[in-house]
Amino acid sequence: MSARTRLGRLVPAIVGAVIAVALASGAAAADPGTKLLDASMTGIPTGGLALDGIAGGGIAWVLDRGDARLFADGRLTVSVQGLVLASGGAAGTNPIPTGRAIVACAGASPILTDTVPFSPEGDAMVSAHVSLPTPCLAPVVFFAGQTGAGPRWFAVTGG
Repeated sequence: MSARTRLGRLVPAIVGAVIAVALASGAAAADPGTKLLDASMTGIPTGGLALDGIAGGGIAWVLDRGDARLFADGRLTVSVQGLVLASGGAAGTNPIPTGRAIVACAGASPILTDTVPFSPEGDAMVSAHVSLPTPCLAPVVFFAGQTGAGPRWFAVTGG
């Protein structure tokens, strides 16, 4: 058998293998159940801190517990408990009645959820579906209060 004949038989096999790998990789990347983020949260350590273009609250906030989960299909859950002012006359309380989650993916515009109740004790739960860019690189999730000046983050993943 000539080299040309052997090559002619190998090319379809190689092309088939490349296509199979590409399809398998694409299927894994598009799996809606893929968890992009599962992280605890921390309060804003100092007022006015901006991260990923998201403006922070005017003073420091602390929280007892916070976590966020984000999936490739856009499912998002954020829970904060005891997210309250760290100092000042209202320390230990939350004066903001509504909050929301904000998702930031590197290089993309931030994604805001609808607002949810945010208790005076600093408890809130966001369960939403967001439209993520493809791909959503280095996702960060914020919990923000809806203030008169717009959303201002009080807690962020990575803590």
